[in-house]
Amino acid sequence: MSEPIASLWRLPGTQDCPVADTLKSIGGKHTPRVLHCLTAKDHHFLELQRTLKPISRKVLTQELRHLEEIGLVARTELDDAHRRVRYALTPKGRSLTEILGQVYLWAVEHHGSDAASAA
Repeated sequence: MSEPIASLWRLPGTQDCPVADTLKSIGGKHTPRVLHCLTAKDHHFLELQRTLKPISRKVLTQELRHLEEIGLVARTELDDAHRRVRYALTPKGRSLTEILGQVYLWAVEHHGSDAASAA
């Protein structure tokens, strides 16, 4: 019989909890929206900016750089007259969006009931 996943987590108060580290790494205000946009298809910067309105150019640039640094997004410079850049999920990013889809379903199911019971 396999061990429950929760038993694999570090104990509270210990260093280097991979769950806490991951949540901190993807916990930016716009991170879930950026990842969601890239789940459907690759996007150019301006496409992402239009889709994610009212995100500023500066904030989107910072978000994409961070996602690239942690290996969730790949940036490809296109060889065209407009010098466009295409952003796409890496395999690591795709695997995370599958998990975030489950988190989304959990949130939809539980968010309303938690808010109602707290009132």
